[in-house]
Parts: sequence; C-alpha cells; structure tokens
Amino acid sequence: MSMGLMDFVMDAKSRIQEVDIHAAEQLIHSGDYQVLDVREPAEFLSGTVIEHALHIPRGILEAAADKDYAAAIPALRDGRTQKWLVFCRSGGRGALAADTLQKMGFTHVVNVLGGVDVCCRRVINMNMPDDAESLVQLKQPCIPIS
Repeated sequence: MSMGLMDFVMDAKSRIQEVDIHAAEQLIHSGDYQVLDVREPAEFLSGTVIEHALHIPRGILEAAADKDYAAAIPALRDGRTQKWLVFCRSGGRGALAADTLQKMGFTHVVNVLGGVDVCCRRVINMNMPDDAESLVQLKQPCIPIS
C-alpha cells in the first residue's frame, strides 16, 4: 500500500510534540524558544509570525541542519540543544520538519498546530521580514557533481 501526504504527516505527528496557538504565544513571549519558519520563500515574504524568525524552507531543512554539510546554516546546525518552535502555513510541513529535526538529534522541537493560518485568524501581528531574512539558499550542491 502506498502512502500519501497525510499518511506521512500523521506518522510524524505520532512522534512529535505539538502545541496550540495559545501555548505557542506563551512560548514565544517566554523568550526561551527560537522560531523556525519552514514555509516556502514566497509564503515567508508575505509575513512571518515573529520578528527575526529563522526561515529555512522545508525542502532544504536536512541540508541546513546537517553537522557535516559545509553549507549548513550555523544558526540551525549548531542549535541541537536549543528550544525550537516550528511554524508552517497549516501545521503539516511543520510536523514533518519537527520529526526530521528530532531524527537529526535536536532535543527540544515543538510544532504549532494550525501554523500561520491560525495565527492570522487570531490576528497576531505579522511581521514583514527584511531582505536579509527573506531567502535561504544553499551555497553548494548537496550531492557532489563529478
């Protein structure tokens, strides 16, 4: 039997911690959590949940967090013991990202149920990212080209 997207999301959700938007707001205000936004660049440019959220699209998360990859993103790669609060648009990619980070050795990762969609419905102020935060690009290929 083949698996679909929701099968992967539900499988990931069985292994991760998730919080609703009320708890997420408290975690953000505590100052103990680094926010990781795993949406695509165009989504991120439309507004982010919290100023200075680290933006790493889900599609390059493994490379960005890999301890042995030369072009990894230091803020994520070296943050395995930090507390991370993961946002995506609706919670699915966030669940996949949280599960992946845990598998990569991150010790405290929490996904936000409903993601940015819930934040917007609750009228949380969205921040516009500046140019330095808008895109993450890998500087070398993940697979060496011979």
